[in-house]
Amino acid sequence: MDYLFLIIGSLVIITCFYFIISPFFQAGEMPAEEMDTEGEKLTLEQVYSAVNELEMDFLMKKITREDFEKLKEDYQLLAAEMLKEELQGRKAKHLPESKKKIKDAEAEAEILRELKKLRQQKG
Repeated sequence: MDYLFLIIGSLVIITCFYFIISPFFQAGEMPAEEMDTEGEKLTLEQVYSAVNELEMDFLMKKITREDFEKLKEDYQLLAAEMLKEELQGRKAKHLPESKKKIKDAEAEAEILRELKKLRQQKG
């Protein structure tokens, strides 16, 4: 009977030990591209808040300087890409408006030339 309790206890301890240690041996980080495919779009504000939390962790000495600098650079590159995409999206929206403004300016200049010709003919 004592052997049965020793075997069951050992199995419980080994199982607990496995569940505690296994996350340390799982490799890989989740890149931002996979995060987008899960349906959660990352916003610029979330990136900035993540950088702030990262800085707090560094100041509380929860992470090393090397990890802090690497993660901060990754977040800054992600924010720069997001800003670039947003800027390109705005330019694409305003492109027809800018062409319209150019055509309006050309039409106005042509009207002014015609008015000048009419004034010279009368005058």
